Amino acid sequence: MKRIYVILSAFALLHGGACGGQGAGPGVNDSGSRESGSLDSAIDDLDASGATGDDAGTGGANASSDAHADAGDDFHPADSGPDGMAPPVADGGTEAGVVAGQLVCTPGTTGNGQSRLTTGDPPEWKLSAGAMAGKLTPQGSFLSTAFGKHFPYVIYTSANYVMGQPATLLVFGDGSQYRSDFHAQTVLDNLTAAGDIPPTVGLFIDPPSDGDRVQTYDPPLDKYPTFLVSEIIPAVIAGKYSVSSDPNAWVIIGYSASGGQGWNVVWKRPDNFHKFIGHSASVGAANVAMYGNVNWVDIANTSPKHDLRVILTTCDNDLTDTRGSWKTILTNLFNALTAKGNDTRLVVGPNGHSPPIDGERDFPNSLRWMFQGCRFAR
Repeated sequence: MKRIYVILSAFALLHGGACGGQGAGPGVNDSGSRESGSLDSAIDDLDASGATGDDAGTGGANASSDAHADAGDDFHPADSGPDGMAPPVADGGTEAGVVAGQLVCTPGTTGNGQSRLTTGDPPEWKLSAGAMAGKLTPQGSFLSTAFGKHFPYVIYTSANYVMGQPATLLVFGDGSQYRSDFHAQTVLDNLTAAGDIPPTVGLFIDPPSDGDRVQTYDPPLDKYPTFLVSEIIPAVIAGKYSVSSDPNAWVIIGYSASGGQGWNVVWKRPDNFHKFIGHSASVGAANVAMYGNVNWVDIANTSPKHDLRVILTTCDNDLTDTRGSWKTILTNLFNALTAKGNDTRLVVGPNGHSPPIDGERDFPNSLRWMFQGCRFAR
């Protein structure tokens, strides 16, 4: 049965081997030339084979006066995946209307709404008995055409990931911080081993080594979404890892400035991402004159509903400056999304913006809620 919803490895198709988790993946080498491998070529091979830190709050003066026009309802319709990935096609499986590789979810409403964080350090920060550690590639460096900068990245695969079988794709901004402070690798090891979340591929991306973090994340432009969907994911994930192309299986995750950009991505790329986890996400950073005063709360209130599942964490002592109170802004965004009928979870903790202790402690439960009631169709 041909699995339209799964990107199979071009290497595996040609050589019969599985390469997931064994290398940093194709990108741009040190000489600046792009290595081979793209989403289009991987899909062509599949078809031919017939196989189954705190925000500075300043930003750059040249950030673009078109930021407001670039936000709002400027999103890509859900008729294809990144770089021409084929849309899902029913395969005559056991479930009517369900495609092999599709993430089928019946989450219910458990965990929806606003709650207080009352727990300490979670046990998922340490590898559970019987759980196997996943694999992490060596660090790579990807030269972005959109930015002209080098983005360090690593790729994680859970121990139960099997090449040729669908996996979720988790894309992290501030990747090194998630691997250290959030204990993301061990958390993913434990949750995938327990069956709390499906097999997972994680793409941990850091701000550019030759660029500025705030300038990368704060502007609400199409630059970073394009970098993800049209550059780095096709180059280092597609054709190497069998991630599902179902947008319900793709999650964008970020803290502070990278969380603000993560929201920008999930809003503008609903054909790719339906899920967002933001830890003290700086969605308020866009509402300044240099970015066109992009007010994400107003946009969410006045726009048609986007098909999203969203977790927002904030804290009693979250960032507050001339742009407003992050706690208030995130609470208002939660209310706007809830009013639209989205499944939304807001967690408020007692601590501060940096370090994001509350977000770190809630991270395992955030992932559980994000994927509760979900399984891949076969």
